[in-house]
Amino acid sequence: MQVSQRFIDDRLEQSGRAENNTLTGFHTSLLEVLPHAAAYVAQDGSILVHNKHMKTSCAAKGVFPVPGGLQDLLTEGSWKRCEAVLSAAFSGVPAQASGTILLRSGTPFCHHMICTSFVSLSGERQAVLVQFDMEDSAQDALAKIPSPVPAARKPARSEGEAGFLEHFPDDVLVFDGVDSAEQKAIRLLETINSDYDIGLLVDALQTIDTEGAQSLFIPENRSLETAGYAADRQMCEVRLVPLPEGTSAEAVSGATMAIIRRNVDCPQEVAENRRLAYLDPLTGLENRRAFTRALKLELGRLASDKETGLAVYYIDLDEFKKVNDLGGHDAGDDMLLRVAACLRLTLGEFGTAARIGGDEFAGMVPAANEEGALDIAEKILEGFDRIRLEVGDRVFTIGGSIGVAFVESGLSLRDADAAVLLGLADRACLRGKRFGGSSVQIHCVESTECQSTGVEKVELPEPGSFRGNELTLYAMPIMCLKRKKICGSEVLLRLQGDRARGLSSRAWISAAERSGFIAQVDAWTLDKVLDAAERNPGRSILTMNVSAESARDPNFRDGLYHRLSVNPLLASKLCLEIAERDYLREPATVESFFKFVTELGCQTAIDDFAGHWPVLSRLTSLRVEWLKLEAGLTQQVVEEPAKAAILNGLVRAAHELGIKVIAKHVETAEEAKLLRELNIEAAQGFYFGRPEPWPGG
Repeated sequence: MQVSQRFIDDRLEQSGRAENNTLTGFHTSLLEVLPHAAAYVAQDGSILVHNKHMKTSCAAKGVFPVPGGLQDLLTEGSWKRCEAVLSAAFSGVPAQASGTILLRSGTPFCHHMICTSFVSLSGERQAVLVQFDMEDSAQDALAKIPSPVPAARKPARSEGEAGFLEHFPDDVLVFDGVDSAEQKAIRLLETINSDYDIGLLVDALQTIDTEGAQSLFIPENRSLETAGYAADRQMCEVRLVPLPEGTSAEAVSGATMAIIRRNVDCPQEVAENRRLAYLDPLTGLENRRAFTRALKLELGRLASDKETGLAVYYIDLDEFKKVNDLGGHDAGDDMLLRVAACLRLTLGEFGTAARIGGDEFAGMVPAANEEGALDIAEKILEGFDRIRLEVGDRVFTIGGSIGVAFVESGLSLRDADAAVLLGLADRACLRGKRFGGSSVQIHCVESTECQSTGVEKVELPEPGSFRGNELTLYAMPIMCLKRKKICGSEVLLRLQGDRARGLSSRAWISAAERSGFIAQVDAWTLDKVLDAAERNPGRSILTMNVSAESARDPNFRDGLYHRLSVNPLLASKLCLEIAERDYLREPATVESFFKFVTELGCQTAIDDFAGHWPVLSRLTSLRVEWLKLEAGLTQQVVEEPAKAAILNGLVRAAHELGIKVIAKHVETAEEAKLLRELNIEAAQGFYFGRPEPWPGG
């Protein structure tokens, strides 16, 4: 510890007393803020100065006044232990003696003796700070002894000032009012060995008189600022405090004490680390820990709110793995950022969004009723539908399955129910995935449901575990609108058997695509379709959907080639369609496949065509015969003239390119009539016939 030489000289000049008095005023003011008995002790055990806790503690044990040295206060055995600790402390190593320290009377004095803060005064004796951690019984006794200092004379210290000295400093500088702020700043930076901005330090020193104590965090040298985490960002904490009353400089206006602690964690980094502990590092959304904590707070509000309920959302992205696999992890990260932005925008300032897993998100927002909760979930899916991520020549889209756990207003739930509530939303989300994804499932929560410790998540069955007799084929008629007769059928894959109950074909096919099993399913379906085409002498077209995985699978291509080589006439009856979404993701793969099957004599189609420009711009060179319109383009077309005008433009553009159009999900005679007026060649939907078991399956 270093003390201002000017201050020491002043003390010597004013007092003219023995060396102990050099310590009395200044260091007593420091000792008095410590909560335990404490003293400055020389290496030979002499007690140079002590605080009032030391005095009252000794008095409580029958020792009054405090002896001049520890060897006079303690038993010989206790003094020997303390002597070893003092020796270590004077060597510059903070040390402590653990275990009961006994007074000469045999009475326990303390449990621990801690030595820190080496003091070196020019021309004076050296000392260390010794703190005595006292027994509870001694502390109780202290509380019963009247303080030797009258209450009216006790110096009043604010809580803030006591907090500044919670840990004793490594260095202390005292400046009187004669030094300018610039001089004080220079001396302080020299002590710390830092080239910190002197202007900032001067400003702080100039405002102490008006604004009180201040705290600064200063690197010891500039390298700490640039070395980053390699230096662990350790700083010097400098606390600037107006010199308290009772010191030798009390008559000098502007006296300041600078208390320095070294190797202190940078508070900005501590705060940042605390913040990051509750944030997802990629998206900046809250993480699972923060979301659960926020959900607990909302449950507390819910118990007293009689008007507004709470909607908790569990969101699992559909086919995110394809974005990672085909576009790379950078594309996957970019997609997650877009999903996060969509959630922030949709949930708004009163909602909370979080990323709780790789492609799993959560959200919550106050909602008046179930209808309001569902409306928000639908807006989230609509936002997902608008996401387009272009990576080279690929365009990625994203969907999601949403489970909603809705808690009515006034329902009282425990804090521990937060994780259970999220589990209920997760289970609802899983139920939606069993129906094929891109759906919303809601569950209205009852208080009894949250008494368990959690909800077990049930996984979808793996497609590879299904047997061949659990797969069957259905056919849905395709109607020629001009001739008003069936011109073909779309072959659809369906599941049958006990294990297929509650699991949609769409969900199972999605699982098959994730597991890499879908090419085998497509090959099985293709064989069934070609077998039926061989038995059917008619010219009816059979269409089947082919996944992008099958399109790039050489075994699937080889199987198709060998079957059509044996009977080339089958090719004219076969139309192979690939979803627009797959085409956007893998345009080169789809274009190569369409060229291959066209040369074999097959027809081709883009399924679920929604009019996206990346597809439209490629239609001039893409070898495709049909566009099968996405359901949203044809539904409600009768009630919305603007929608009919957009559809008319798409149809005309397709016709100019020599491409025919099939409308899907036609359910009324009015829709069929309007589609016919728009010169759409064919249509399918419940109005023309529902899927029926196919003899070929």
